[in-house]
Amino acid sequence: MINGQKITGRMVMTVILLVLFLLVMSFHHIPKILHEIIGLVWLIAALIHIWQNRRWFTSFGKGQWDLVRAINTIISIGLIIGLLVAVAAGSGISHHLFKGIMPMDIRRSITLQQLHVSLPYYLLIFMGLHWGLHFDSWLSQWKNALNIDLPAKASRIIAVVLPMAIIFGGIYGSILNRVGDRLLMLHIFGTEAVNEPMGIYVLLLLAIMGMYVVIGRFIRKNERYKRTS
Repeated sequence: MINGQKITGRMVMTVILLVLFLLVMSFHHIPKILHEIIGLVWLIAALIHIWQNRRWFTSFGKGQWDLVRAINTIISIGLIIGLLVAVAAGSGISHHLFKGIMPMDIRRSITLQQLHVSLPYYLLIFMGLHWGLHFDSWLSQWKNALNIDLPAKASRIIAVVLPMAIIFGGIYGSILNRVGDRLLMLHIFGTEAVNEPMGIYVLLLLAIMGMYVVIGRFIRKNERYKRTS
């Protein structure tokens, strides 16, 4: 608890999931066995996060459905399926943890390799949109917990400048990471992004995700504006 405001387990788990995901995505910069271990820890953390939000599964028949709720539902389902398939594919082609139990034809599967490499970029986009749709409520929680209160003028400047910078960085990061080719599951040996130091590579990933956070937040605000106009 900071400044009398409670930091909840959900808030902490959201941050942990992001950190673990960025580490998993940085597999070029860490030992392969560490990549596999972090991947399994990430799966466990994701399952805990799903358990923390288990009421979501029982809410489908309740309340009114609008565009934002429909998009959020599709994204959430996509995140769950993508996560499970990515981890399953990674386990199938494991070089360390599951090497002794996976048949050779599975470990050499090109399809599993491409799924394991491509799906994280879908997850990166879905995570960004998911964060964007919930951004205002999450931001409010953290501002209250950390007692952050920026002057109105500074808030307005940040609200204009930061999204523009993030979108520029996201486009640049998408080009360096060849995200389009990744999503099409094209076989790529390397990109300009992975040749960068790990810190720069992580920043590029954050910029890509941030771009979709901006898009998700715009969708939420636009739908809210339509309701009130």
